This record gives sequence, C-alpha cells and structure tokens, in this order.
Amino acid sequence: MAAGKLTTIVAIDVVGYSALAEADEEGALAAVGRLVERCTAAAAAHEGRIVNTAGDSVLMEFSTVAAGVQAAADLAANDDPPIRAGVHLGEVSELPSGDLLGHGVNVAARLQAQASAGAVLVSEDARRELRGPLARRLASKGVIKLPKIDERIGVFELTSEDQATGEVGADQSKARRLRLAAIGAAAVAAVVVLAVLAWPMLTAPPATRVAVLSSAPQQDGALDELTTGVADDITLALSAMDVTPIDRAETAEGAREQRLDRARSLGAELAVESAAEETGDQIRLTMNVVRTSDRATLWSSVFDGRANELPGLRQRAAERSADVLTCGVRAVRTRPELTSDVFTLLLRGCDAERDPARTQEARDTFAQVVERDPNFTYARALLALSGARLSLEAPEATRSALRESARREAERAHDAAPDIGESYVALSLLESRTNWNAREGLLRNGLERDAENATLNSAYSNLLDDLGRTAEALTFAQRGSALDPLSVWKRRNVAQLLAITGDTDQARDIIEGMTAAYPADARQWWARMRIAFWSGRYDDAVALLNDPASQARSPRASACWRQAADALRREAPSAPDVADVQACARGGDLPAVQAVLMLSELGDLDGAFALARTTFVDERRGGHAALFAPAAAAMRADPRFLLLMRDLGVLAHWHLSSDWPDFCETPGLPYACRDEASRLL
Repeated sequence: MAAGKLTTIVAIDVVGYSALAEADEEGALAAVGRLVERCTAAAAAHEGRIVNTAGDSVLMEFSTVAAGVQAAADLAANDDPPIRAGVHLGEVSELPSGDLLGHGVNVAARLQAQASAGAVLVSEDARRELRGPLARRLASKGVIKLPKIDERIGVFELTSEDQATGEVGADQSKARRLRLAAIGAAAVAAVVVLAVLAWPMLTAPPATRVAVLSSAPQQDGALDELTTGVADDITLALSAMDVTPIDRAETAEGAREQRLDRARSLGAELAVESAAEETGDQIRLTMNVVRTSDRATLWSSVFDGRANELPGLRQRAAERSADVLTCGVRAVRTRPELTSDVFTLLLRGCDAERDPARTQEARDTFAQVVERDPNFTYARALLALSGARLSLEAPEATRSALRESARREAERAHDAAPDIGESYVALSLLESRTNWNAREGLLRNGLERDAENATLNSAYSNLLDDLGRTAEALTFAQRGSALDPLSVWKRRNVAQLLAITGDTDQARDIIEGMTAAYPADARQWWARMRIAFWSGRYDDAVALLNDPASQARSPRASACWRQAADALRREAPSAPDVADVQACARGGDLPAVQAVLMLSELGDLDGAFALARTTFVDERRGGHAALFAPAAAAMRADPRFLLLMRDLGVLAHWHLSSDWPDFCETPGLPYACRDEASRLL
C-alpha cells in the first residue's frame, strides 16, 4: 500500500435506488450506467478519475478541490438519475489497484449519505481551499458529527449560481438576489438603468447578523476560557441558523456602549453578551440578549455551577442562549418592528418552551405576545405548538378546549404564512395519533416550505421512528440536530436512533457527553441506562443502578433491572427468569416498554405480545417505536407482529403508502410484508 496522500474525494450515489430497483430492476441498472458515463465525462473534463464503482455508488478523485466541487455540481445538475454527493479534502492511502482507502474516503462517503436529493455537501477542510465564485456558492449547514466517525466537522452545501451573491462582500455572502424578470433582448444600457432604479425592491434583505460580544478580561484564566467557550458555541449555533456572526475582534475594544454601537454599525440587530464571576468554589455566568438599536436587554439569565463543573456550565448557558437567539433571529426576520416589551415576552416564552415542565408557562406567554401583536404570525405558530404539546398530557376535562384553541391558532398561522414550520408540527400533533397518513402529509408539506426548520425535521424524525422507517428517521434527526447543534433533546433523539440501528458505541458517546452538562436530568439517566442495557454492557447498567442519581423508583425496581440483566447474561435463560420479568412488569417495577423487549430477548414471545398489546393497543401508551429495536427481532419474525401493527393502525399506512419499514427487508424474514398486509387488511 502506498503512503498516505492528501487529495480531493467525491462520493456519489443514486437517490432512491433501492425503491427504483425494486420497481424496475432493469431501469435502475440502466440509470446507474448513465451515471457512470456522466462521471467518466466529468472526470475527463476536470482532470480527475473514477476510483471505483459499487452498486449505485461512484467514488472519484481530483487533484484540486475546485475541480472536484465543479464536477460534483455538473453531475448534480442532471437529475437522470438524481444523485447526491459529498466532497472532502483528506488523507487517503492508495492501493496498487488504484483504489483509495482511509479516513478521507469515509468522511466523503458519510457526507454524501447526509445530503438530500440533488445536493452537494462540502466539508470545511475542502471549503478552506476554495476561492472566488465557487466559494461564494457554499452555504453553511453548521457542524455535524458524522455517523460512525468520532469527530464533528463543518459542512457547507453548494447552492445554485442564482443564489450566490457574486460581487457583494463576504459579510453578505448569504444574501439572495431575485432575478430580473422579462428583460428579454432589451439593450444592455436599459438593463443597467432598470437595475439601478429597481435595485432596492429587487434585492433580498442582507444576511441576518448577530454580535457575540467579548467579555471583559478576567483575572482567572478559567473564567476567560468559560466565556470564550460559550461564545464559540453560540457562534456555531448561529452559523447553523444561516446567521452571520460578527467576529468578536471587531467589537472587542471600548466600553460596553461603544461595542454595542460598533455591532449596530456592522449590521447586527441583536447582540449576546456574557459575564462570569467566582465566589469561593461557585461560578456565576450571566447571559444577556440585547437589541442594539435601543440597547434594551430583551432576555437575561443566570447560570450557577461549581468551579469543577465548567464544561457542564458552558453547555447549559450556550444551549439556553442559542434557543432564545433562534426565536430572536426569526423575530428580526419576520417582525423587525417589534416593541421591546413584546420582544421580551417572545424570548421569555421561547426560553420556557424548550423545558417540558414549563409548557404551560410558554403557552401563556405566547398568548400575551399574540394579544399585543395579533399580526405576529411566528408567535401565533409557537402558541399553537405549545398548546398542542400541552394538550397531549392535559386532563380529559381541559384537553378538548386546548386542542380546539391550538388548532385554531395553527390554522390561522398557516393561512397567514405557510412557510412557518411550527404550524405544521402543531397540526400534526393535533391529528389522531393513528392517522399516520395525515400526520406524515402535514410534516412533508411543511418540509417543502421550511426545510431548514430544526423543530420540523426532528418532528418528522419522531414520526418515521414510530413507523419503523428507522434509517430515514436517523437522517432527519441528524438534520434537526445539525440545524440546532446545541439542543440536548435533539442530540438525545439522534443517540436513541443510533442505538436502535445498532450503533450503540456512538449513541453512548453522545449521551455520556451530555451527562456532564445535565447530571441531574432523569432523561439522561434513562437514556444511558437503556443504551447500556441493550448494548450488552450490563456492568455499566448495574453501576447506574448503584449511582446516587439512579432514577429507579424503588429498591424493588433496582432489583428487577438487576435480575433482568443477570437473565440476559445467561446463554439459556430459565423459566424463573421469565417469571421474574413478568412479575416486575405487572407490579410496575419495570417500564412496560422495556419489559416487552426483555421478554422478547428471553424467548417469551407469548408474554411479549400480550404485554405489547396491553401497553400499546389497549392502554394507548406511546413508545411502540422500541418494537423496531434489535431486542425485538424475535417478535418481528413472528406473524403476530403484523397483527399488532394492524391494530395500531400502522399496517394500513404501510400498505396504502407503500413506504415499508426497514425490517421488511430483513434476510430470512418468514413472511413477505406486502403479502401478509394484503391478507390481514
């Protein structure tokens, strides 16, 4: 094998190839043949080469990043067949055959897997090598952690030439200009005159800017490191929101008022500032969001922690501040004339909205915003979403009124501004849980209009998870997390889906990383417990049960988990093992969903199906997505599984939509999903 070298790798595959091959195998093969011909031509045109082809995938190499990106752009412009591509500049090793191996190839392939149809994703390493028009066509998609690779990288998407800003400065590189229409064959001079006169009306607003202000230097270097780290994290989140952060060096000099003035002169309508102080072993970090035009403090929050807990303190402060800024940026873009009191209420509601325990507070606050500014559609969509979420857990006496109110607000928001994703999420939540077709249709329609909405992507991921389309669910969960990179619950969703797909190592890494920030969060403990248990790390599971922060409700519950762990360790579980799990489930000492999986793993399929039917059908509890996890493989191999799915309303959706769950492709499955569905429905 040759020594490593630095090169540009382009990974390409055909979008929807599996479905195409299933419907028309000859047509699918012909489409791949056309793609290979186009790749051969692109390689010749840009002085590259095809490294290898495998199935519907093509791997190419180019001597420069510009050549690789241009070739990928040329290929993506032709949708026969539609492709997606990943471009990376990285280290590889070349085999005598000419094939390439190594980390660089893995990154390009995983970038390609994250791309949507027709898209070209470019790594940050490749982006640094670009200059000129191609560089200006790259729009930041934030920072993501690539599946099965223990690193986070910045990612950019190649936009069309019409979306690039051409001659405008780098600070406005993301502003989009509208085309001049119907100019036809008019003289160049007339076009110039028209462009000059119409320019204020035809240009899009400049890219949203936010200033992340530097803190005053601290005597303690650890405090400087803390405030700088929070600023870096918030800058990352802003980039994922398609916001242009102002370099902190540009606002570093002078008193606070001078720095705010400087931020405003550079186009920032909002600024975020931090201050840290130490008292003994306690650290207090204060975060503020300020409007630069009137210097009004719109939101402020205090975060306390011990001196040995700085990573967790940093994560909590950055996440909460980024949550609030997300709403602030949306407000600036859609309702820039907000008064300070309404703006403050909005940010207070957004702060509460991310905490499930504060959903009522969030709804009440958004209601005040809408009452004061009835034309603020984004706030109305948030009011609808918080009301829909609240109705899911509301007592029967108030549920109907909450749902009617939320639906009314969601429909008004949708009619006024159909490009706000939160209204689609609210309407989907308000549909009957088993009306899968309507719920998926709403979320898909929302994504067509607000594709970069993190909440919408995550909601669609949750629905796909319930439908057993786990690979798709993971893709949308990762997109939601990339668009909102500091969100703990979005990362937790990614981790849970990774665990279901079998990548428990990466799932565990994600959860362990969040535990430092939220050590007392019960959801973190349960996520760690499930991942430890179902990845076979039973010693880790027992350690969690022994931890003072254990969320097991009683000594009996802890004993039940230990008994189950011991039973699953054994190659041949006994009848008493099964009886113990059943008894623990009946007594409520084991969560019903987990008990179903345990019984399945222990071979008690009768017990597993009985408990699953009671839990998911009779009692209508949530959580049936766990039935698509590896631990329930024995249940899925039993024809009774489709009977259960029929009674959950899922089978009819699979049959009518032809969007079948991942497990239907399992080799050796003793029935054909389509045939069995036709028989049962």
